[in-house]
Amino acid sequence: MKRKSILALAASVMLMSSMTMCMTSCVENDNPVIKPVDPKEQFHIYLCFGQSNMEGNATPEAMDKKDVDPRFQMLACVNFNSPKRTMGEWYTATPPIVREGTGLGMADYFGRTMVKYLPENIKVGVVDVAIGGTKIEGFISEEVADYIKPEADWLKNYFKAYDNDPYKRLVDMAKIAQESGVIKGILLHQGESNNTQQDWPQKVKLIYDRLLNDLNLNAEETPLFVGEMVSKQEGGACWGHNAVIAKVPSVIPNSYVISSANCPQKGDGLHFTAQGYRIMGQRYAKAALELMGIDAEIEEPAAPATEFELDSKFTSLSSIGSTPFVIYNEATKMAFFGSDNQNLGYDALSSALQKSNATIGFKLEASGNYYLLRAITPNDDEYNIWGGPGYLNSQPVDGWCSFILGLKDQFGQDMENGALWDIKYEEGKGFTLKNVGTGKYLQDASPAKYDEPAYFSFYSYKEAKTK
Repeated sequence: MKRKSILALAASVMLMSSMTMCMTSCVENDNPVIKPVDPKEQFHIYLCFGQSNMEGNATPEAMDKKDVDPRFQMLACVNFNSPKRTMGEWYTATPPIVREGTGLGMADYFGRTMVKYLPENIKVGVVDVAIGGTKIEGFISEEVADYIKPEADWLKNYFKAYDNDPYKRLVDMAKIAQESGVIKGILLHQGESNNTQQDWPQKVKLIYDRLLNDLNLNAEETPLFVGEMVSKQEGGACWGHNAVIAKVPSVIPNSYVISSANCPQKGDGLHFTAQGYRIMGQRYAKAALELMGIDAEIEEPAAPATEFELDSKFTSLSSIGSTPFVIYNEATKMAFFGSDNQNLGYDALSSALQKSNATIGFKLEASGNYYLLRAITPNDDEYNIWGGPGYLNSQPVDGWCSFILGLKDQFGQDMENGALWDIKYEEGKGFTLKNVGTGKYLQDASPAKYDEPAYFSFYSYKEAKTK
């Protein structure tokens, strides 16, 4: 017995030695070590919230109800009777995915596009809490009770579906989702009920930060995708809020604006058609996929003809002279223009370079060490208002603001040096515009109030050629 034990021990030592040599050889030969894959990593979760366009306002068509890849899942955030769904359970994301009686929305073709381009072992799930007609305050737990108290019964009934606290429901459902997957991002479409309210980005940030904290998420790994309202060109009733949405990336660094350009609406100025939702959903997905290094080819409607087009790019102030130019942001693909109500617009180039705008360009006028930016009409005339010249004029940070105004005596709206600009060119980046009155930089269609500059390209422009 003793001899057998010794032999067994020797064999065991030789086996262990052989295994050690093999493991060493594997390391020396740089062979990859195969680790088991966590199933959670293969289930990508996206939180969705907002009002009616996120909820889904278009009736799903036949094409929307068939061939939904079962890799695209929805977590029921309320109980459904038809189709029968239980809150907190996963289902294939056949519309409606938000609540019984809702329609096609932003998340539907977001998820379908995601699974189309992601590897076959990856599933995508959406957790969608949305209420048609709600203000952003409806997602701020300490404000929601006072907000809905004076509202109409139909809106109160929507809130009852979420126990009068949709933010809590979103977090509760997100925690259930985290048991089987990993949250990869957040989708938002809301703003019609807060149209043009300048503090909206800060309220969005409040909700975003709370989601990160309550769900133990990392801001650098959790992008926020924010969709625009129906555009002005499509007859949007709240298109002015798009200038407010454009400010979100300056408040939330890891956030991205999803353009609504050329997306058709159903005629009420507020809601997209089914085709509009398909396009918007694909655009949300394209932005998310690009962050993963995946270039998705998506369906896009034909853009309206741009009535002017960019011509020559300037790389110094001295080269501009008296030539009218467009102030264009290469990163956001947006340009400044004067709208028909004398406000400064900031929108997609195709929207900025239209003959229907009051102004489309600017001319430099030297004033000591600084410059005035004279507004130029589509007819190449200098813009005048109330008998005086029109300039790009930054108003005080607080209070009501308007921008394309005369230099002096505009009913007390002007500020000292509000129309004077310190303009610098940085090689490889572009021009920066610091307002002499505020000492702050211009970034968007709000007053110059930012500590960090945005970089703009100055282009001459010409009437677009017609086919």
